[in-house]
Amino acid sequence: MDMKYLQRAITNKILSRMKLDQVIVLSGARQTGKTTLCVDMIPQFLNLPFTYISFDDPDERLRFRHSGISILETIKTPLVILDEVQKIPVLFEHLKFVIDKQKRAINKVKKTFIITGSSELLLLKNIKETLAGRAALLYLFPFSLAEVLEYQSKSLLTQLWEGKKIKNEDIKNFDALSPEKKRTAMRMAKIHRTWGGFPPVWQREENEHKINWLKDYRTTYLERDISDVGQVSNLDMFSLVQKMLCSRSAQLLSISEIARDVTLAVNTVKRYINLLQLSLQCYLIPPFFSNISKRFVKSPKLYFMDNGLIKAILGEMSIHDSALYENWIFSELLKWKQLQAREPELFFYRTAAGKEIDFLLIGEQQIIPIEIKFSQVISSTDARNVISFLEEYQHLASTGIIVYPGKEMHQVVKNVWAIPDWFLFVEILSLQK
Repeated sequence: MDMKYLQRAITNKILSRMKLDQVIVLSGARQTGKTTLCVDMIPQFLNLPFTYISFDDPDERLRFRHSGISILETIKTPLVILDEVQKIPVLFEHLKFVIDKQKRAINKVKKTFIITGSSELLLLKNIKETLAGRAALLYLFPFSLAEVLEYQSKSLLTQLWEGKKIKNEDIKNFDALSPEKKRTAMRMAKIHRTWGGFPPVWQREENEHKINWLKDYRTTYLERDISDVGQVSNLDMFSLVQKMLCSRSAQLLSISEIARDVTLAVNTVKRYINLLQLSLQCYLIPPFFSNISKRFVKSPKLYFMDNGLIKAILGEMSIHDSALYENWIFSELLKWKQLQAREPELFFYRTAAGKEIDFLLIGEQQIIPIEIKFSQVISSTDARNVISFLEEYQHLASTGIIVYPGKEMHQVVKNVWAIPDWFLFVEILSLQK
């Protein structure tokens, strides 16, 4: 499958921010398509000539260390793309000088800089120190399900987040979809949750080629990316911790348990987890609690960025299908939420008594509880915790969702809807207020 010109959902947000900011920082793990987006797509959308410089090239790093400011000032194109900037931290000071000088210039065409990097630590540190207030920070993740289906309209989840309600006529719209369209969406969703969204994976037809690429990616990550963000003296031990964490995807994180299993100090495991987060491989989701007098679970839940990566890391090991499914839904929520005009915060909900909801999308005046069920049939029993949450937080939460890999959209109980995963993230409904 040729993915070179597949439209990325983040494109419109980048173009919008370029009208306001002179520096766009596009962060993301290696091989998510940052260079393709910045070099092959953004300039064409803008119809602008551009200059591209990659700091993967050691000669470019040397050249900029010696005379970075003069190089940036002599570039004539209105768009400048600087790739893998985490490899040359001094560049941020040079950019600050050039941008501030541009602002003072009269009747001079101002250049826009798009800078990319795959290390959250180095990018954020340098942005905070030198480019605060001058740069917009965005993320490019692996392909979402909506992107591989080439569906760019507002998703059902977006419409719900914008305050619309599901009504009976929306069920009719769902039922009117052709069986072929439903089958195609379900088939693509299954492939996506099995293999993840890295662009090179979608360019390979054979499963053997897909897994070989993912294994090579993991090796490259261990040998190159980890050395970018921090010193790890024992890569084999780091790899083991990565595997142990991966086997606990979609579970509460117990650092002491991991440390005991791999016979490492707790602080070492904490540092390894931090490196995995900073290199955009794994994420910790905090618990939600609005009343500190109540007893709630306080440990975060652990998720990995991509299901295909989980497959490569675990090798012969495996985790339960329901955990993989929940991890996949998390990754889709992660990609979806940064595209929203009002970006939600993402939490999970679990009380000491055992009431649990997998995800909460939280805004200033709104909460959407989302329960994940890896099942073909959803019943009222599956909605009990969502119902309880809606009753307790009725001033903020009016609609609950149960996401599942099934065929039908239906109301489980009042205000709680069972929605097929592909339909939540991809298909559009003509909702009524």
